[in-house]
Amino acid sequence: MTMRTRIVILASESPGKGFLVRPTLLFLFLLVVCAGLSGCGYRTIAHDTESRFGEGKTLSIPIFANKTYRSNLENILLNNLVDEFSRRRGLRIVEKEASDYTLSGEVLTYEKNAVSYTGKDIVKEYTAVMSLSATLRKNTTQRIVWRGQLAWSQDFPASSDIAIQQNSEDAAVQEICRRLAQQLYLKMSEDF
Repeated sequence: MTMRTRIVILASESPGKGFLVRPTLLFLFLLVVCAGLSGCGYRTIAHDTESRFGEGKTLSIPIFANKTYRSNLENILLNNLVDEFSRRRGLRIVEKEASDYTLSGEVLTYEKNAVSYTGKDIVKEYTAVMSLSATLRKNTTQRIVWRGQLAWSQDFPASSDIAIQQNSEDAAVQEICRRLAQQLYLKMSEDF
């Protein structure tokens, strides 16, 4: 008696077990086949950036305009943008005259709002929110390759000591600019 004959006999002798095994195995087999055919679509951002810009393409990042009352946001943002793009593959940061692409933009808003209070109605925590708009252009054609707006917020503790309060806000601004630079790189790599 062959293996196939036994399965048929088992199925006919005990319908519950034989019939449950077959659909389960068939379902697992179909699941594996579908997963293999569809693929997960995973690609690295570095690969996407290289395929969009080409290997060794260059980027310049002039200082963004600052439309807010808080000074120095544009410099902190620029330093974080240069750091972020320098760490990634696909684009090299160079001077504007020698670049293939230019990333320009402006800091649109910066706000600091109280978000929590103590029982005595004293501010316990603030949140800082910053938004920006950015445009990526191909320098040879001046064609806009990507354009978008981003915002990020960061909470920081309040303090009765002005120096500590200012240090906390400065650290929050630094984190906001770091996150915006990171998000800007990711959005540029995904969206266009």
